[in-house]
Amino acid sequence: MAAMHLSDKLAYQAADGRSSRFHTNTEPSEFDEDRDREGEGSSEGGDGNGTSVVGFMPKIDELEILLEAYFVQVDGTLNKVSALREYVDDTEDYINIMLDDKQNQLLQMGILLSTATLVMSCAIAITGIFGMNITIPLYDASTEGVFWQVTGGIVGATAAIYLVALVCYKRSGVLQ
Repeated sequence: MAAMHLSDKLAYQAADGRSSRFHTNTEPSEFDEDRDREGEGSSEGGDGNGTSVVGFMPKIDELEILLEAYFVQVDGTLNKVSALREYVDDTEDYINIMLDDKQNQLLQMGILLSTATLVMSCAIAITGIFGMNITIPLYDASTEGVFWQVTGGIVGATAAIYLVALVCYKRSGVLQ
């Protein structure tokens, strides 16, 4: 953290040009580390080899405050991103629920149309039987009104079968 305090480092190096503990090729001695722990300011002392090393203790309080402000800002940004991610996840879940509901409605409509197609196919099959060239007692009767009776009976039976199918679907829970 002391190496990040560039203004004090530059001022110190410009003032006397001596080696400091900021240089990468000079490591602090055990004496300097003990002095740093005791909280001493700048002083001179020996490193055990007969050379004097100037001890420099930069003011890192401002740097700590600056770093703490950056960490608070990064933490706030992280919280905002986390909240945004939760919002996106909730929105995605909501959209999936809406899509599932629409898919269920389409499936129910498909069931209704398939049932209607089945019932209409049965009515068409019965009409086809009556249209064949076979002899049945219905053909021997008078033809007045018989066509409309048979047509009405087929349409009524088709509607009744369709309604019975819908009631069965409702009871079994296929349709809502």
